[in-house]
Order: sequence, then C-alpha cells, then structure tokens
Amino acid sequence: MSISVQVTGTQDLLRYQQLMDTLGDPKHKAELLDSLGSLVESQTRRRIADEKTSPDGQPWVEWSDAYGATRSGNQSLLQGDGDLLDSIQYVVQKNQVRIGSPLAYAQVHQEGFSGAVQVDAHTRLITQAFGKALAFPVYQSVGAFTRLMNIPQREFLGLSRDNQQEVYAVLGSFWQELMQ
Repeated sequence: MSISVQVTGTQDLLRYQQLMDTLGDPKHKAELLDSLGSLVESQTRRRIADEKTSPDGQPWVEWSDAYGATRSGNQSLLQGDGDLLDSIQYVVQKNQVRIGSPLAYAQVHQEGFSGAVQVDAHTRLITQAFGKALAFPVYQSVGAFTRLMNIPQREFLGLSRDNQQEVYAVLGSFWQELMQ
C-alpha cells in the first residue's frame, strides 16, 4: 500500500505539515482507535444479538433439534445467559485496537470445533426424571469422561461490507475534523 501526496504552494505545505503533526500526536491516535474500537464492538454485539450472521452475511448454522429442545424460549444462537454478548470488548494498545472476548469458548464459536473433550468428575443436580419434575431434586456424582463434540462455526468477529462503510465514515469524520 502506498500514499502519494502532492503539495502545491506554501499555504498547502503548512496545512499538510499541521495534519502530519496532529497525526503524530498520540492523543489523536488514541482517540481514533477508541472510536473505531467502540464502533466495531457495537457492530459485533449487534451481530450476536440481532443479525445472527457471519460478517460475510451467511446465516449461522441452527441448533440441532435435540440441542434446541434443551434451550428455553429466551435463548438464541450464541445467547444463553448473555455471557458472550456481555464479554465483547475492545482494547486500545499503542497503534492498534483489538476487539474480542476473553471467554474460553468464544474461539470455539468463532472457528467451530470437532473433537474429544475431557469432562472432569463433578456433581450434578437432578431435577427431573423420565420427563417429569422430581418433588425432591437429588445430587448425583458423575465420574470423569470423554465427550465427542461437534460445534459448527458461527463466526461473530469481523467486518461486513456495511461494517466497513461505518468504519470508513468514522475515519472520514476524523480526517475532516483534523483538516478544519
């Protein structure tokens, strides 16, 4: 990538130098990166909460019928209790902004996963048996086991064409303000 600038006159040269000086100011870079991070974070949250598509516009793979039967009415793809949605964040570092989630399973949803998973021994609360609620729930010990998982990719991080246009608008506004 290259940038070419043609300066024609003393007034233009001074204005160009002012723009370059302003861009060199870490405060302005941080403001731009903060604006971009905030925008992309909100775009990502919207994708999870409303759009249910990958950045390229492909709808996410639906739940299997068996898994869907275990979900309550207020849950949807990538939204059980809202932990993933709530975890989306951006961080400005030097000359970059990073958008993502610190949750371990976020990468599984972003990339998909097929393979064996080790489940540690644990205690499970049994609240129903044979499709009927138990009057007195009981705790059951479960030994460690290996479980085969097949979770399809549901990419939520990235920029769609519309997202890119919004980013370009923020960049354009930033440059417009610098040039005034």
